[in-house]
Amino acid sequence: MAGKSIVIDGVGGQGVRVIGNTMASLLTVMGYEVTLLFDYDSSVRGGMSEAFLRYDRAPIDNFVVECADVVLRLADRGPVHLTTDYVIADLGLTKPGETGEEIPFLQLGVEKFGRDLFGNMIALGRLLCVCDVDFTDEHLTAALPKKYIDDNIAAIKYGYGLTPDSIKQIVAEQAASTFAGRYAEKVLAGVAPAEAVELAAAPR
Repeated sequence: MAGKSIVIDGVGGQGVRVIGNTMASLLTVMGYEVTLLFDYDSSVRGGMSEAFLRYDRAPIDNFVVECADVVLRLADRGPVHLTTDYVIADLGLTKPGETGEEIPFLQLGVEKFGRDLFGNMIALGRLLCVCDVDFTDEHLTAALPKKYIDDNIAAIKYGYGLTPDSIKQIVAEQAASTFAGRYAEKVLAGVAPAEAVELAAAPR
């Protein structure tokens, strides 16, 4: 598997750093060279949060990501100059002309595993699938924190196992949802992330 450049785009409280750190740990366990840089606004709740990850079998001599192979977009706060080949986004977050897919990750975390935080691991699973990262249960066990490890592994595998047909079905069921945008609005307004998920998921 060839190396890739990944960007994770979100706001504070969405788990950008968790996803980035977990993916970096997994790839390291698998024997890859990995670089991971974060850019975030620590002074404002709901401020921009970005992760820039590169991995390869060979040593990495340039840590800067300006053209990503894949962007995982949980909110639209990323650098405007960044280009990408493929976008994995929550609902309503792809831009005109982009190639990619939309999946309601946080809402799936609540519906499938009972908590929004598992939406991060569903997103990670889909990211790993799109990047053709062929991991084992042993790799996941070595890379993940022990807390919630069984649920995290299940969520990663759920995301990894999503297919174009199952994604279309999920999106069709959530077609009228603007969950990601409502979530970001609540967090920016100062609502705690856990409460923001419940408010964003509530029927309108």
